[in-house]
Amino acid sequence: MTDAAARYVAAMADRGPLDIRWDLAPLRHKRYPSAEWVEPRHPLGALLRGMLGITRVIWRHTDAGPMAIPGRPAPSGGGLYPIEAYVACPDGLFHYDPVHEVLEVLRTGDHGPARICLTAVFWRSMFKYGDYAYRLICQEIGVLRTQAEVVAATLGLTVTPGDADHALLGLDESRESPLAVLHLEPYERVLPPEPADAPRNSGDLPREARPLPLPFPPGAARDLHRAADATSRARRPSPPARGIRIPAEVVDLRDGLRARHSPVDGFRPAPVPLTKIAAIAGLAVCPDLDLYLLALRVDGLPRAAYHYDGDLRRVRAAPLEELGSAPLVANTREALKTAAAVIVPVGDPLAGTARDHRDQLVETGASLQRATLAAAALGLTSRIHSDGAGEATDRVLGLTGPARSLSSLLVGVPRSRGPDLVLRFPDPQEGGPKARPQHTDQ
Repeated sequence: MTDAAARYVAAMADRGPLDIRWDLAPLRHKRYPSAEWVEPRHPLGALLRGMLGITRVIWRHTDAGPMAIPGRPAPSGGGLYPIEAYVACPDGLFHYDPVHEVLEVLRTGDHGPARICLTAVFWRSMFKYGDYAYRLICQEIGVLRTQAEVVAATLGLTVTPGDADHALLGLDESRESPLAVLHLEPYERVLPPEPADAPRNSGDLPREARPLPLPFPPGAARDLHRAADATSRARRPSPPARGIRIPAEVVDLRDGLRARHSPVDGFRPAPVPLTKIAAIAGLAVCPDLDLYLLALRVDGLPRAAYHYDGDLRRVRAAPLEELGSAPLVANTREALKTAAAVIVPVGDPLAGTARDHRDQLVETGASLQRATLAAAALGLTSRIHSDGAGEATDRVLGLTGPARSLSSLLVGVPRSRGPDLVLRFPDPQEGGPKARPQHTDQ
C-alpha cells in the first residue's frame, strides 16, 4: 500500500457533489494548427478511427430543444474524451486529429517501432469531475486498449500493450501525460521513404492550438499520478479461478463494434436469458480482478448477488434496493430500475504500489469494454456507470475485507427497436465518401 493510493481512495470515498466550472472547460480535442497533414493509410487509419474517430451523430431531444451530438466508437466518462493518440514509427512522430481524420506531422525521422501512444489531457475531464476524473481517465485507457485489440483483429493487425515513453513526446506533463503504448504489427509506411542521409527533425513540437488546458491541479489525483509514474508494479496477476462453466452463447466481440451504444434513458424492463449474461460475464473476466454479478431480470437466475469465476456462486440475497441509498447520478438511478443485470469488477485498490492501483483501474476499463462489446454482439445494450461503485454496492455484494467495487456495467434490453436516431458515418477507407478537409490555422 502507498500513502498516495490510500489518500486517493479516501478522497474518492468522501467526495462531495460536483462543482463544475463550465467557464473553464478546455478545447474538446487537440490540434497543432501549423503542422503538415498526412492522411493515414489503411489499416492504420481505420484503427485510429475505430478507437477515437468521430463516427456518428446522435440526435437527442431535450428540454432545450433538439441536439446533434458527435459520437465516437468507444465510451468516455461524461463524453469528454480526455485521451489523445500519437503515432511513433520509422517515418516520424504524428498526432491523430479525430475531427479531420488526419495525422499531424510533429517530427520526421526514425522514431522506433510502430506504436500508438495514448496520453491524458487531465483538465479535459477534471474541470467537471475533479480528482475523480483520474479514475475515469485510467479506466478509459483500458476501454481504448480493448477497443484497439478488437478493431485490430478486423484489420489483420496485432496490438500489444506496453509501457508509456515519457521522453518520446516532449509534452508539458503538467497538462498532458503519456499513460499507455500500443505496439502495432505489421507496419506500413506513413510517409514516403526519405534518403538515408535525410536529417531527423528532433526539435520542439509545433505550437498547439490555444487556449491551453489548465495544468493538473494539486490534490490527491496528482499525487497518485506522480507516485504511479515513479514506481513499478509489485503484484503479479494470478490465473483466474476455474469452475464449472454455465452454458454460454459463443460471442465474437468484433460483431459488437458497430452495434455498441450507451443508452441514456435506461432499458426496456424485460428479462435476459442466462446464457447471454454468462457469455458477457465470461468475457469480462481478467486475472487481476474479481467479478460479481447482480441479477435483476435474468431468466433462470434468482434475483441476488453472485460471484463469477467460471461458474456462478450466490453470495448474498440481500435486497438489491439497497443500491438506492447510494449517492447516484440521476441516469444511473433510473437505469437501475430497468436493467437486467449489473456486472461489477472488484479488487483491492490498496494492494501493491501506486502503479498497481493505476493498472487495476486500467484493467477495470478493459474488462468492462469487453463486456460492452459482448452485450452489443448479443443484441443487448449496456452502459458503464462508474458512480455505481461504492459503499452501497459493496454492502449488496457482501464485501467486508479490503476488496471494493471499482465500477459497474448495467446491461439490458434496448428500450426501442424503432427508427435509429444515430447517423453513422461510413468509413472512407471502406469505400464511403470522404470530404477533403480544409486546413486552416483557426
